Amino acid sequence: MKTSTLSSLISGLVSIAAMTAMAQDMGEMRSEFFYCSLNEGKTMADVKAQSKAYGEFSKKEGTHYTQAIMTPMHAGDAEYDYITWGTWPNGKAMYDEWGSFAKNYENAAEVVTGGAAGTCRNTISTFFNLVARIPMEADLRDAKRPTQFSRCTLNEDVTLEQVAAQERENVAKMKDAGFQGLAIAYHVPYMGFTGAEVFDFVMNYYWYSFDARAHAAQNYGAFVAQNPEVQESMDKLVSCEGTRSFVFETMFNNLPPTES
Repeated sequence: MKTSTLSSLISGLVSIAAMTAMAQDMGEMRSEFFYCSLNEGKTMADVKAQSKAYGEFSKKEGTHYTQAIMTPMHAGDAEYDYITWGTWPNGKAMYDEWGSFAKNYENAAEVVTGGAAGTCRNTISTFFNLVARIPMEADLRDAKRPTQFSRCTLNEDVTLEQVAAQERENVAKMKDAGFQGLAIAYHVPYMGFTGAEVFDFVMNYYWYSFDARAHAAQNYGAFVAQNPEVQESMDKLVSCEGTRSFVFETMFNNLPPTES
């Protein structure tokens, strides 16, 4: 199944191998999001099976694409059951994969709206910028991981590159303080938006495990108290609101291998 989304999430808004793409320029990567509701009699097991089946097709076609499924954790009154999130390493890979899907995947027109398992709406695409991360050993990572999104507005005369630079500085301090298993990405609107959304980008926090998230919940307040410049520096650059959290699970990863 080829699906992924974020309209109500991104307007009301790592994978994976994207965590390995830190050397790429801001805006080179792309993501897509689809908001979906289960069809009658179907379960999330059916959704995952469809996604993995599409992953096998993508692999045979040689397209560079990875897909995850997110289910709401603390997301307010959601009008969907799940979100599929797909990512490409760059714009060329995005259109190569979409071309392969449109031309060669059986019943593509039906599958793009959810296929047998679900009905999907509000497809959007973003520029996906991996900004900073604190690695975690592979054997400590969870298969299902917590992730959250917040809508952010740049303060006057501030650029996204300035925010990212400050983010990297702050994350380096967090690493020194013992935090681990965290990646931070920015999503900038690309296609599918209505114009009604009022924000500049979406800040995406992604933890490699629930233990890493629990450690952050337990210790971040004390860390900021000891390092007030961390929060103060971001407050000078950007304002964020509407945080929502999800359970993230990778279905397949056909991105080209890179350094971890």
